Amino acid sequence: MPNTPSNTLEPFLTTRQDVPSYWMVDSLWSVLAPAEATGGALTVLDQLMPRRSGPPPHVHDRLHEYFYVLDGAIHFQIRQEVTTAHTGTLLSIPAGTVHGFAVASDTARVLNLYTPGGFTEQISYLGTPATELRLPRADEHPPTSAERRNAYLTRSAQLNTQRWLLPGEGEDLLADDRDPFQP
Repeated sequence: MPNTPSNTLEPFLTTRQDVPSYWMVDSLWSVLAPAEATGGALTVLDQLMPRRSGPPPHVHDRLHEYFYVLDGAIHFQIRQEVTTAHTGTLLSIPAGTVHGFAVASDTARVLNLYTPGGFTEQISYLGTPATELRLPRADEHPPTSAERRNAYLTRSAQLNTQRWLLPGEGEDLLADDRDPFQP
C-alpha cells in the first residue's frame, strides 16, 4: 500500500519579513508558522522582548510549549524552580506545567513553538500590527481596555490555550524580575 499523506498541506518557506507581526504588551511577535499552515500540528513564533518582559506563572492545559533562545538570557520559573536559559538553550514545557519568565538581558529573542498548533489567535486579537520588525514604543501599543482584556481572557479559556493561576495556586518567584504584565 503506498504511503499517502493524510492532508493536502504544501511545503513553505518564509522569513520574518514575509509574515504577520504584532506588537503586544512590550514585545514583537512574528507568526512564522500558524497552526493553519501545519495542519494544526505546530505553531512557530519569533518573539523579541525587552529586559524585564514576561508573563507571570500560567498554564497551557493542552499545548506543549518550547522556547529556543536565539539571543539573550531569560529567567524561567518551571513549577517552583527557577533556571536561566541563555543563547542556544532549548526549553521544553509540557502541557499542564506551571511556568512564567522574565527577560534578564537587555533584549531576548526566541523561537516559541506550540504543539499542537494554536495560540496565535491571542496575539492577533490583542496585538497591534507591527509596521517594523523592532520592539514597540509605548505609544504604538496602547494599554488594552478592560472590555477587550476580559474578552481575550474569555476567548483564551474557550480555546483552552492559556490559563492564569488563581490566588493560592502557585507563587510568582520572578515577580521582582519582571515589569507588571497587562495583556
